Amino acid sequence: MIKILRYMLALLLFVAGIAHFIQPERFIVAMPPYIPFHYPVIILTGIIEIILAIGLLVPRFIKISAFMTAIYFVALIPAHIHVSINNIEMFGINSPALLWSRTAFQAVLIYWAFTVGKKQTQK
Repeated sequence: MIKILRYMLALLLFVAGIAHFIQPERFIVAMPPYIPFHYPVIILTGIIEIILAIGLLVPRFIKISAFMTAIYFVALIPAHIHVSINNIEMFGINSPALLWSRTAFQAVLIYWAFTVGKKQTQK
């Protein structure tokens, strides 16, 4: 089961990473104004997501990739809060309740990342 969850998380990260290159404008709206260089940051985060996805699939790097994925999800919280506070439509979501739910879902993603990394070490 943990293996399936790890593959699912890797797929989610990989697809999101590719989306940063295909439609960067969908992510730029989430960037808080105090963060400079929006477009390069969007591209960089896409690269990071792809690297993390690959790392979750390579046995030697699973533990560190899972840990770094959890940290990455924590780092995204300010952008999610920015979107929720300012009621910015993201991926067709414009309901304040759903935007805040999406922000709260970061906790699930953080736990998910820690879980797939921790279980790997308990073989």
